[in-house]
Amino acid sequence: MRTILTRIAFVSASAMSIACCGLSGAPAIAAQASCSYSAEWLASACRRIERVAKEGTWDLYLPGYGWHINGYSEQERESLNARSWGGGAGKHFTDENGDDDILFAFIFLDSHEKPEPIGGWARQWYTKPVLGGLSLGGGYFAGFTARADVAHYLPVPLVLPVGSIRYRKASVMGAFVPRIPGVNKGDVAFFWGRYEF
Repeated sequence: MRTILTRIAFVSASAMSIACCGLSGAPAIAAQASCSYSAEWLASACRRIERVAKEGTWDLYLPGYGWHINGYSEQERESLNARSWGGGAGKHFTDENGDDDILFAFIFLDSHEKPEPIGGWARQWYTKPVLGGLSLGGGYFAGFTARADVAHYLPVPLVLPVGSIRYRKASVMGAFVPRIPGVNKGDVAFFWGRYEF
C-alpha cells in the first residue's frame, strides 16, 4: 500500500513540475530544471514546486467527508454520498516561518460514489503552535480534478480556499467548493486527513 501511495505522490509531483516548470523529461531531468521565466510570479511558483519535489518530506492523505451545505433539498442530500473515502500521498516543504508548500494527489468517492482524482499544489500559512503543537492553517489549492459527470473525466482546473487544524504531524484539512452553474447544485465543504512523515 505504501508503495502505491508513494508512486501516486511521485507522479503528482512530477506532473506539477512538468506543468509549471516547462519540463519535458523524466523526474531526474525535472530535478535539474531551471525555473527561468520572465514573469516573476511564474518563476517563483515553479521554484516552490521544484523545492517541494526535491527537498520535501512525504505525507499520507485520507479523504473522508463531503458536506453538502446548501442548494440541495433534504431528499437530495440523502441521495448524495457524504462519505468520501479514499487515499493518496504527497510531499511538503516547511519554510523558515513554519508554513508549508504541499504537492499531493489522492482519489476519493464523489457525491455519486464515483472515483474522483485530485492533485496539485497547496500553500498553507500557520499560526504559532500552542498547547504542545496545535496550530491553525489557511491558504489555497491550485490543481486539477476529474469527474465522471463532467465530460467523462476531462481534467478540470481548480483554485480553492483551504484551511486546516494541525496537531504536530496530524492535520484535518478542508476546502470550500462553491456552487458552479451546470456542474453542482450547491456549495460543498470537503474534508480529509493528512499525516506528515
